[in-house]
Amino acid sequence: MRNKYILSLVIIVSVFCFLSVTGGEAIEKTRPTPKESEVTGYTQQGLTVFLFVYDAAASSIYKIKDDIGAMVMNFHGAAAAVYVSGDDKKEDALRERLNISPSETALFIVRSGQALTKLVGTGISKANMMKALYGGCGSGGGGCASGCK
Repeated sequence: MRNKYILSLVIIVSVFCFLSVTGGEAIEKTRPTPKESEVTGYTQQGLTVFLFVYDAAASSIYKIKDDIGAMVMNFHGAAAAVYVSGDDKKEDALRERLNISPSETALFIVRSGQALTKLVGTGISKANMMKALYGGCGSGGGGCASGCK
């Protein structure tokens, strides 16, 4: 009888330990990355965020970064840019959640915690960024933090 008690106790402790370990892994996977936290901070301030996830080997990233910088400047404090390199291993979880490989270049325009649009590769241009920002102004879905003008 005593052996059954000890065996039951061992099984219960083993199951508890297993559940504790797997539960800890789930918490770890959902923890925000540094760049994700940066985006959250900006959106909590009411800013529109240009989240640029890029392949560091792509030749077009410098022009795109210049275009994003110009867009942010044009919004006079109502927008911010967050850059995520495909080489940044700390951001693997963010790229995975966004379904972006390290060798892919994409731009997300984020407002109020929601991705307003996703532009990929050659589709990333000033014209497409402006269209995405102002495309939903009438319905309240787009625009910069200061509203549509």
